[in-house]
Amino acid sequence: MPYFDTSTNKDKNPTVDLRTMASDTPLTLYFSDRLGFWQKKWETNKIGFHNEEVNEMLANHADKLIGSNKPRNIFVPLCGKSVDMKWFADQGIETVGVDVIPMALEQFFTDHNMEWEEANMPALGPNGKLLSSKTHPIKLYCADIVNYSVEIDGHFDAVWDRGSISALYRGDLDTYLSLMKNLVRPGGRILMEVVQYDVSIMDDLDRPTKPPPPYPLYEEDLNKMYGPEFSVHFLERRGWKLAGKDIEQALYLLLRN
Repeated sequence: MPYFDTSTNKDKNPTVDLRTMASDTPLTLYFSDRLGFWQKKWETNKIGFHNEEVNEMLANHADKLIGSNKPRNIFVPLCGKSVDMKWFADQGIETVGVDVIPMALEQFFTDHNMEWEEANMPALGPNGKLLSSKTHPIKLYCADIVNYSVEIDGHFDAVWDRGSISALYRGDLDTYLSLMKNLVRPGGRILMEVVQYDVSIMDDLDRPTKPPPPYPLYEEDLNKMYGPEFSVHFLERRGWKLAGKDIEQALYLLLRN
């Protein structure tokens, strides 16, 4: 059941460019318009999407990213404090993550007892920051993903998209897809985990917010979004729970032509 909803309400959810936003504009105003859902999740510690262990489907299919042709670098969009990033770095892969929530990135370093240094990144907006590990090949950018570009770190051999495209604000989808197509060098690959479910099963939930996000995506959707630059290959599907409902997670490998 393909689901590819890019509808937006620009009056209610404007896309704000942090590069042009005044430096004295409160981030809370920006978040409330577009990213407040995820900001509130972190502030209230409702981060059930965070895994304390390396993602199981990633580990099962690590050979698709890490093998005899080990990537030199890997990009992790909307990374949060994913432990997968340390797993990559421990194997000598330069790991770059981007997330707009400062708390998430700081917790990544503190959770791993890892010292880091911080620098301003005006190219990513007045509030852009770079947090770099002093001991591991890890760079985490505190920035809006739509402000990241290939000019920051060049091209990547691999991307680990663990539900990022499913969580993304739909008004940013075209910008996100353009970024991924520009970042991945020819012959590179994206390992992508998405969710799959009929959104109507959430209709009976009595709560202020209910899924989506995350937004379901199917193989037909991925072919439409990433073709013809990438070929899409199904790897695995398994059951999962979302808001108490039975849904599925699916893993795909996207190969850059």
